[in-house]
Amino acid sequence: MEIRRVRYGLMLFSILLAISLTTVLLSPFKPTETTYDTLKEPFTQSERGWPYVLGTDSLGRDMLIRVSHAFFLDLGVGLIIVCISGAIGLMLGMIAGYVGRIIDGIIMRMMDVLISIPGFILAIAIAATLGGSLWNAVLAIAIVSIPIYARLSRGLTLSIKEGLFVIAAREAGLSNFRIMLRHVLPHILPIFITQATLELSNAILYFAGLSFIGLGAQEPTPEWGLIMSVGRKYIREAWWFPTMPGVFMFLTVLSINLIGDGVRDYLDPKKRLRV
Repeated sequence: MEIRRVRYGLMLFSILLAISLTTVLLSPFKPTETTYDTLKEPFTQSERGWPYVLGTDSLGRDMLIRVSHAFFLDLGVGLIIVCISGAIGLMLGMIAGYVGRIIDGIIMRMMDVLISIPGFILAIAIAATLGGSLWNAVLAIAIVSIPIYARLSRGLTLSIKEGLFVIAAREAGLSNFRIMLRHVLPHILPIFITQATLELSNAILYFAGLSFIGLGAQEPTPEWGLIMSVGRKYIREAWWFPTMPGVFMFLTVLSINLIGDGVRDYLDPKKRLRV
């Protein structure tokens, strides 16, 4: 069942990737290029012989090329957020779990403060303070996501550091840094990477949400949340304008969640024993 779920997720993601990549490479339109063909319905023929497969927006920009570029933008931003927050959270969690005592208390109380506030609300507050822009939104979401990784890596470190191989390394005179790097980290990474895969979809949704309310990507950047924000004003006369980026975002997040859930279930020893 887990393998089937991963297969479906990879298949769906591959289809979206193929559509986006083909459109970016072959489309005669640019994502920020405006025309007089405003609010054209899907599959309307353009003057260049290339149909508007998903219609056009209020400025005559081809929706397919914009949502395709947004696929790579949102996915890339999500990966950047996961890498930044994951690296910081992993480091803080390992230090807190291995060193313990005062260091553990200080780090985890900071994480408790961050995690006590709803994530999206905190991201809005940070992004609003820094100012609405793409990179400020990335920083805000990365800060919000750090506690998730820190708590996970701390819990894993606490269980691993009592293992016989860690005790033996400590008795052999290895430094704490080398023990964490060579003995603790390799045992944490599989579960950590699985969690990061699941958090990738949250990062994409958070970024699209901030862009939707004007605190993320700004016009004319092709971004799903921003396109939906502009398109909601035209939803009655041009339903495809806000709908198409939402469909692309939904399918992308669904594919990532299928892959992440399948990998997590496959690596879960309890579920593998039941099978």
